[in-house]
Amino acid sequence: MGAGFSREKAPRALSKRRAAMVLGALTLPALATMALAEDVSTSRPATVVVGAPRGFAASDRLDARRTGSTWSALPVAPKELWRRHISGGMDASPLIDADGNVVATLTVPEVVKLGPEGRELWRVRIGSNAPLAPATLTSDGTLLLVTSAGVAWGLSPQGAVRFTTQLGVRGRDADVTPLALEDGGVVIAAGRSLVELSASGAVRGRAELQERAVGAVLAGPEGALVTTEPGEVLVWRRPGAPRRLGSFGGAPRRGAALADARTLLAVVDGRRLVGLDLRTGATSTRASGATGVGAFDAPPAVGAGGVAITGTAVGLLLGVDAAGGEPLRVAIDRPPPSIAADAGAGLSSFLGAVEGKPSPPVVVDAEGRVGFVRSAGRAGVVQPDGSVALATERVCATPVAVLPAGKHRMLVACRDGTLVMMGD
Repeated sequence: MGAGFSREKAPRALSKRRAAMVLGALTLPALATMALAEDVSTSRPATVVVGAPRGFAASDRLDARRTGSTWSALPVAPKELWRRHISGGMDASPLIDADGNVVATLTVPEVVKLGPEGRELWRVRIGSNAPLAPATLTSDGTLLLVTSAGVAWGLSPQGAVRFTTQLGVRGRDADVTPLALEDGGVVIAAGRSLVELSASGAVRGRAELQERAVGAVLAGPEGALVTTEPGEVLVWRRPGAPRRLGSFGGAPRRGAALADARTLLAVVDGRRLVGLDLRTGATSTRASGATGVGAFDAPPAVGAGGVAITGTAVGLLLGVDAAGGEPLRVAIDRPPPSIAADAGAGLSSFLGAVEGKPSPPVVVDAEGRVGFVRSAGRAGVVQPDGSVALATERVCATPVAVLPAGKHRMLVACRDGTLVMMGD
């Protein structure tokens, strides 16, 4: 016998080996089931990254709940750091990854990635059709976008094509922002169709809606939340069918934001800020354009305590709580004469002019700073005390989005392809 081994220990060691063999046999079926559920091929190793996508703006409205709320501090005294023009133009909001890189889908079928200081890192062509909706980053850093040909593309952080998937939908209906799931998959809404893809781009679920989806798919407590043109709110988790939760009673054309586990917020018909209780289906109107503030920018951002924050056509920045109170009311523009006459005096404390058309939705940080860019091009930050730090009177002719882009940084994107980085 070898050193350290005795007859008394031999049965015990043999018993342990038999127990290990039995345990291995019992766990093999479970492991096989897990492999099938995750679409893992036995012919090659696969790594699946799970969790919330990483980035300062990993999706349209920053996160899966579409809150417009960022953990990264916005600038205190913003000024222009750099400006870059990208040929091709853009209709959709760019994304900002965890390293501060800017990823923009263009109005031509191309995607461009810029470094934090504006240097172009790569440009990739995506077939013959551009996307209609904003792209999204998935858990493993894949850029997921859907073109107007009804094809989902997955690009790596280096710009390599990871997959292309024919969705079987009309491309012109693919104008709803996809939802990245924490298991690496994604939910796509196009017209009356819902499609769920795995992290590898394989179709793993489908469902049909009675009405056309609008805005963006959101992450809800019980599954993916979808808003429709008439204002219906549904929840979907495969393999089940979509289930109705309630109705906003009007069109939430730009989609909604999840304020907390049971409250969905949306601007309805452009002139009502409405909250919907996901548990009961009850709705409440927090604010109305009939009170003299004009149309609301949509969707709202969600500040501390679930306060809905939005700009208005008369140049106000409003924060409205669940009871309809206004803990925030700041003039960030002077309204045009036609609107000012209807709204009354007291809105011209800040010089400048604003057009009556909607402005991009605002973003808010954890300290209560609100970043904005108005339709006429004025950009700045409203501080927690209500003071306004103006970065520029006219950043560009037609702004598309304002985004957090790193500590004390924010990016303004413009329809003509101009990107302007601002910071302290």
